[in-house]
Amino acid sequence: MSRAYHEDKIHGTSVFPLQVYSHHDKDGFYFVSQHWHEELEWVYAEYGILNLTIRGKSLVLNPGEFCFINSGELHEIKSVGESLHHAVVFNPGFLDFSLYDACQHNFIRPITSGTLLFPTFCSTLSPEDHKQVLLHMQEIIKLYHTLPTCALLSIKLHILHMIELFFQADYFYKNTLSPKGKDSLNKLKQVIEYIHIHYPESIALQTLSEICFMSPNYFCHYFKQEIGKTPISFINEYRIEKACEMLSESKVPISNIALSVGFDNFSYFIRKFREYKGVAPNKYRSLCLK
Repeated sequence: MSRAYHEDKIHGTSVFPLQVYSHHDKDGFYFVSQHWHEELEWVYAEYGILNLTIRGKSLVLNPGEFCFINSGELHEIKSVGESLHHAVVFNPGFLDFSLYDACQHNFIRPITSGTLLFPTFCSTLSPEDHKQVLLHMQEIIKLYHTLPTCALLSIKLHILHMIELFFQADYFYKNTLSPKGKDSLNKLKQVIEYIHIHYPESIALQTLSEICFMSPNYFCHYFKQEIGKTPISFINEYRIEKACEMLSESKVPISNIALSVGFDNFSYFIRKFREYKGVAPNKYRSLCLK
């Protein structure tokens, strides 16, 4: 599967803007391309392995591990073989109090404003704190899916307990992104949006670099630094994901699919499909139809 680059969908409801997504991937094909959203996202691998790229840095989630994705951070997720993972996604404003008090000022507002950030990987935590946070996350997931009495209140309390633990152990870190760095990142997000719209067409590196007001060479360096792969690799991978959607949802001939997602060389398409998915397109289609 793949998602639009900038998610603007509502997670949860207007009165409780939190949603837990639980996904079982039996074939190892789960993939969410580079995207970002205003919500915080906490990802927990119950079993199986997940490969994530967050702010251009790769990390592996093994069973029992979790990570934190802050508001606005570019990230992608892919599974390695069969897996079950959960994503807790919520609007940070969900934590605000209607009465602005000392707790709001000292602990909540620094998080909702983006002044303080969650550490990305669970390895930052001590073994005991890792255990406590994992229990909180497991309870949040269980409460969301079973909805016993007071479930919504309990979910919010678990989140606040986690935040308390992070402050006590000094796990939060300051957001040091400069205005210039933020501007460059916003232009890079425009590049990703351009690719998501124009992937069926020929995409010139010069065009992408001009969006960022960079030279082609520096743009390639910056793109690799922030995304974790070259622009060409990103374009190819996104095209393959769009091909996967068509393979699973239609009976369009594979050669036609290759052309429709931007590959004018069929042999190159087959080679890249095997490289990214580990199987040929016809095999992928048959697995999806089972």
